[in-house]
Amino acid sequence: MCGGTAETDLDSFEEVSLEAKEGISDAQEENQKENKESETAEEENQKENKESETAEEETTTTVLEKKIFWGATDAKPEVYAAEDVSQATIDLTVEWVNKAISYWGNYGPLEIWIVGSGKEETIALDEKWCEVRTEKDPTWNKQWDCANGDPYESGNGWSPFYRYITDGGAAVSNYIREDIGYYFNALIMSSKYPGPEEEDYKPVVLHEYFHVYQQTNLSIPESPDTDGDWRTSNRNVYFNGGEVQVPFLMEGGAEYMAQYWYSMESDVDSGYLRRVMEYKAEAINPYLNSGKSLRELGYDEEFNSYDILTWFVAYLIHNTSEEIFRVDFWTQIENLGFEKAFEANFGKSADDMINEFDLWVEQPINVLLEIIP
Repeated sequence: MCGGTAETDLDSFEEVSLEAKEGISDAQEENQKENKESETAEEENQKENKESETAEEETTTTVLEKKIFWGATDAKPEVYAAEDVSQATIDLTVEWVNKAISYWGNYGPLEIWIVGSGKEETIALDEKWCEVRTEKDPTWNKQWDCANGDPYESGNGWSPFYRYITDGGAAVSNYIREDIGYYFNALIMSSKYPGPEEEDYKPVVLHEYFHVYQQTNLSIPESPDTDGDWRTSNRNVYFNGGEVQVPFLMEGGAEYMAQYWYSMESDVDSGYLRRVMEYKAEAINPYLNSGKSLRELGYDEEFNSYDILTWFVAYLIHNTSEEIFRVDFWTQIENLGFEKAFEANFGKSADDMINEFDLWVEQPINVLLEIIP
């Protein structure tokens, strides 16, 4: 939805004619006429002010409506793929995004961007990104938020997709900022790590869509960056209790929900989830030896922080329910804040629950696996 400016015609006024009355002197008639014209001018002035206020209200409302469009929606995700991405890969990606929507609801606005392996094709996708951005949001900063510099050769510059050619992977970028005129989520899939031929590709799509679900349950826009650190945001406070971005329940939640719901697909064997969680248990001892709290773990630990955080979410759900974690907790973070929402749904503070988990997770793996459905 684009903002508009209501127009008012402030230069046209109604013609007012006054009839002379018998018995009134010319001077009285002229005086009455002047008074009447003065009243009429005042009325017209009030009318102009009213129209101006209405126009301002309409314009403001339009802008607010545009920015408020963030959350549950009936709109279908938009799909953009590089020229070297096959139709089969596009169909597979859309299929699993639609499955995620059927599990957790339709949230957005959502754009799906699929990167291939070719440099020229990815550069063309960068250009498509900028075209879409400026079409949807005339305030979009083309200098910095479209491809710039030379990221593909010298590495000096940026584009939304260049790193996926070599690094592969997947991500969701959430654009809900005070300085832009259109909010959206960009779910990005690539051709490797995992590739579309791998089974992991499917739960990874689910994992990324759960981030869309998490992010769109918070309607507070990101404030302008004042410290130059991309990791800090006022939105992070609602997701983990602090301004610095950490994996904690964002990644642990997305990974467990993806694997849990994928395991319930009819063509996935019954032992899938336990095998996945047994593999993830390899992160337990390195985590315990690190001396760090779960909520302090970063993205570049010597062990896979996502794996131990997935176990923590499994533990939360075992002690409450999947619905309490997925629905109640995430839909209350905006109104209650992270700490109060956590305690309201899981019965104790996040720190106390982590301490309890740290004792529980020291048990043998066969005992831990008993909580996995």
